[in-house]
Amino acid sequence: MKPILRTLSSTVALGLVALALVACGPRPPATVPTIQAGNVTLATESAMIDTGSGRPTEGQIAPDFSYTLADGSVHKLSELHGKRVLLNFWATWCTPCREEMPEFQQVAKANGDSLVVLAVNRNEVPDVIATFGNEVGVTFPLITNIAGDIGDRYGATSLPITYFINSDGTISSKQLGALSPTLLAKHLEDLR
Repeated sequence: MKPILRTLSSTVALGLVALALVACGPRPPATVPTIQAGNVTLATESAMIDTGSGRPTEGQIAPDFSYTLADGSVHKLSELHGKRVLLNFWATWCTPCREEMPEFQQVAKANGDSLVVLAVNRNEVPDVIATFGNEVGVTFPLITNIAGDIGDRYGATSLPITYFINSDGTISSKQLGALSPTLLAKHLEDLR
């Protein structure tokens, strides 16, 4: 009986050692949590790259940040040089933000590849953002920025705020508050 117990004890001990080694081994890479709601594309990860200080002003290069889309691809604002960019900071609870989103969708659709619309959310969770995007019917990327570092760098303390970025990456103008269709057209007309 004792040899059987020793064999059983040895087997259990080896099993525990093997289990411990597996648990301490390298973990597979984490998948990027993303949500697709209707036609809305949501990036659930984003981060500031340019950690400089001071709010960006007209004529300066727009501070760079990255965002990860549903397919796992990582993009940077700086990679959009050659295209005009409308960069909006918003939140789901912001009534003016909600009102101007359909205008941004129309502008994105009308301008095709010559204009990129990016909407960076301030501090809300992905599920809330995806639901909002689906309700409003936008197809451009909604970027989750729970940490708020992108909004902080751009001085987005009041919402909405929109930056218009020239194709060379410099800031053409910014608008604090909601954009009427006329005001939006004026800012877009001034973009190079």
